[in-house]
Amino acid sequence: MIILVGSHKGGVGKSTIYIHILMCLILKSGKRVAALECDDQHSVKDWLDERRSQGTVPDVDYYECYHDIPAMARKLDKKYDFVLLDAPGRRSPEFSKCLAVADFFISLLDPSSQIEINTLGLVVADVRQYQASVNKELKAVLVMNRCDTHPADEDASNFRRDIEADQDNWLPVARQRLYQRKPYKRAYNEGLSVHEYNDRRGNLARGEIELLLRELELLAA
Repeated sequence: MIILVGSHKGGVGKSTIYIHILMCLILKSGKRVAALECDDQHSVKDWLDERRSQGTVPDVDYYECYHDIPAMARKLDKKYDFVLLDAPGRRSPEFSKCLAVADFFISLLDPSSQIEINTLGLVVADVRQYQASVNKELKAVLVMNRCDTHPADEDASNFRRDIEADQDNWLPVARQRLYQRKPYKRAYNEGLSVHEYNDRRGNLARGEIELLLRELELLAA
């Protein structure tokens, strides 16, 4: 399966969540997993370089491709159970090529950021276009990221309500939210994933990633 983690907006935490999904699948699924970097900012490579410099295991099967992305992704798909694509955080030729070949598109969005919400229409339009012609098997889901942990905050609930009220014109929203938690960034900065990082506070981020992947049927219950 080819999985794209992306957004039309930079700064949504795409690469950070990408590596946590990647490592959860490597550590928990028992499947063969590969990372395919299609973003020339090399955020995943930078993370992996830090990981390798620390001698952290397991290593990651890492590849790069910026031109004929569909051909490379399909080649890897024959060898691995999961191929995770990291596309640029913008509407770009690389993003379009990833969308053309992906089986599953995970789009991240901060429900409290109006700037990110404003780009959602373009994301939906592109997904619908590819589903109608180039990639009819493409599945897509919105995942709310960086949600406020305060119990009184209603931005995520309001966002879901608005989307579900007009579901035919949007993408489905995952039930599982990803919250604004320090382990996501701290683990990334150390070349780790939340499944390998111990913050001595229970690491709620780890559970969120697992629950999300189970909901999306990418990880067995």
